[in-house]
Amino acid sequence: MAVRKRPDNAPEERLEADRRQLELLAAQCGEEAGLHRPLNDGVGGLITGIPEDTDLAQALSDRQTTDLLVHLLDQNREQVERALERLREGAYGICEGCTRHIPSERLKYQPAATRCVECQSQWDRLNGRTA
Repeated sequence: MAVRKRPDNAPEERLEADRRQLELLAAQCGEEAGLHRPLNDGVGGLITGIPEDTDLAQALSDRQTTDLLVHLLDQNREQVERALERLREGAYGICEGCTRHIPSERLKYQPAATRCVECQSQWDRLNGRTA
């Protein structure tokens, strides 16, 4: 009796879990840092009083750092969503740059990858990103 092979849903399940986790982390970071509140609320009224330069500078620096972290988490979530879209289209595992197959070891390490290492490195250089 022939056994029908089930399609491998592992990449999709892992990508969906990654997407949910990244959305949650971004929301928690934004909420914890008070990114959705006015800066004055986040620094305890320092702006309306006579602020000490170091307290205000620290509050602004902390908020900027957290805002950057939320932005990076959001970029990662978008990458996961793009990989999920490619999975639904039947193009998962095929490099967006050179159209060759992305090595399975890369996909195990980085399931949201949509480019091979060489194409990703070139893309990062062209877009001013570093690893």
